[in-house]
Amino acid sequence: MNPALQRARQRQMVIFLLVCSGMVLMLGRLYYWQVLEAQSGYKLAQRAAYEHTQDITLDAPRGLIYDSQGHVLAANVVRDDVFVEPYQFSVDHPGSAQSELHNLITQLHSVLPQVSTASLQKDFNTDAGAIRVAERIDPSQSQALRNLRLPDVFLSPRTWRVYPAGTLAAQILGYVMQTDTANTGMYGIEGQYNKLLAGQAGSQTTEKDLQGNPLTVGSSSQHAPVDGANITLTINSNVEYMVETYLAQAVKDLQAQSGAVVILNAKTGAVVALAGYPTFDPNNYGQYANQMGCLGTEQVYFNPALYCAYEPGSTMKAVTMAAALNQGLITPDTSLQDNGCISYSDAPAVCNWQDIAYGTETMTQVLIHSANVGASHVAHDILGVNGFYPYLERFGFGQATGIDGPEQAGYYRQPCGHGWSPCSNDWTMSDLTRQAFGQGIEATPIQMAMVYQTIANGGVMMQPYVVGSVNNNGHVTTTQPTVKRQVVSKQTALLLTEMLTQVGEQGLPQADQIPGYSIAVKTGTATTQGISDDETEASVAGFLPASNPQFVILVKLDRPQKHIYGSTAAAPLWKEIAQQLMWDYAIPPDLQQ
Repeated sequence: MNPALQRARQRQMVIFLLVCSGMVLMLGRLYYWQVLEAQSGYKLAQRAAYEHTQDITLDAPRGLIYDSQGHVLAANVVRDDVFVEPYQFSVDHPGSAQSELHNLITQLHSVLPQVSTASLQKDFNTDAGAIRVAERIDPSQSQALRNLRLPDVFLSPRTWRVYPAGTLAAQILGYVMQTDTANTGMYGIEGQYNKLLAGQAGSQTTEKDLQGNPLTVGSSSQHAPVDGANITLTINSNVEYMVETYLAQAVKDLQAQSGAVVILNAKTGAVVALAGYPTFDPNNYGQYANQMGCLGTEQVYFNPALYCAYEPGSTMKAVTMAAALNQGLITPDTSLQDNGCISYSDAPAVCNWQDIAYGTETMTQVLIHSANVGASHVAHDILGVNGFYPYLERFGFGQATGIDGPEQAGYYRQPCGHGWSPCSNDWTMSDLTRQAFGQGIEATPIQMAMVYQTIANGGVMMQPYVVGSVNNNGHVTTTQPTVKRQVVSKQTALLLTEMLTQVGEQGLPQADQIPGYSIAVKTGTATTQGISDDETEASVAGFLPASNPQFVILVKLDRPQKHIYGSTAAAPLWKEIAQQLMWDYAIPPDLQQ
């Protein structure tokens, strides 16, 4: 055979064998993937689909929060974050990296003066793919960066929660903690109604090109987001601003630690204002992480009107009188002999302020004089344990009110053996004699305000509320005033209102009365056991006009230094707020001038 032909056939045979071997290998791999690894093949199909599809999360706009007048208290804005790409910059500028980098940093800093050149230099000296160098920049800065078209610098828009009025109603609203992955309401309405306000995120799946850009002609599917619900509060922001301003000034002038004010609609229980000081700015909540609020013991984010329990002092005497009046055990004219102190065989003696002896005084005069002896006598000698403690429960002490927002329940001690829960095995009769005038019992400002709302409303306690309505994508739910219970009879409430009106006329200095208006009011000055007697809780609670109550107002100042009593520290602030309310709401005077 021709040697050349033989070599040609050998080459053909080698090629044929190689082709056959390749086909056998291919068939083997096909059998492996299609039969032996069928499940894995499915996973590979998923991976292939992922390579040319893109899943996008569609954020739901967070619901807005309004005041009762329709003013926006919490809204949303879109602001840009600024990112740089150090690694990509080093790839794009391998030869003249330092000079180009210097120019880039200089231009960035000129637009973003809040970002130092040293910080930018440090960020670019890494191998990171992308680094955020600034967040929530001003729209004018965003436009400036777009105009510059800086290499390896890009803007990423984000939706931010904003509070147009700054600190106004901050402790009512709370704030939204914002991260790259979630926005979560904290404290106040934002926390209480977070799920409702947040809505539900949607999603979109689209085909993308090799650069990851969505294809306009590609197939896509979308699940639309559900917008967050809008919430309207009962708060009047004009009144809230007035109260917060007056309260802040009073705390500073009196050198107090903190304070709180509650204003309620006397007939419905709707909250008109809830103010606390110190407070915070929810737009910059992180700056207040270490700041304390009421009495320096609770975080400033908590609403002190709902969360900070205190000993109410003599404002509590209205409860003691209500219990005795409602059971027919006293009348406003029932009298006792007040010698300045009263002794008991089963409890320590109780004394009036500075041991002042008032002689023969009526129950109305006990309130006018704010006599501890009279209140203690009513609780110990007339009401007793079984006549006093059920009324603490009726008036809501030791119980959360159920209002929107984090709140405390308060605390008081009551004896065991009567079927009451909870009870204290170490209770003594001294607890009863002191609780009668507001010591040894803790209540929140909203709880004490509800006591006076009950008296103002003919003995009927309403459910306090701060959310007036919720608009959930067109489905509107309006809060209706709700009766909690009849605490005392209408007759008892009227008698007690007249007694408290006498306190307003005779128990307050002329300067703290409101010309043209009758007021039903009681002051309170409490000291805490183990703390100096000049470290007080000064408060005033009451309502007006007394003849036709419209508003309940409670003012509390924690440990004021310049004046330390309810009548001298809290009463002037109470008058200032009450008088402004009458003007703002055009409430006609009920007294002859």
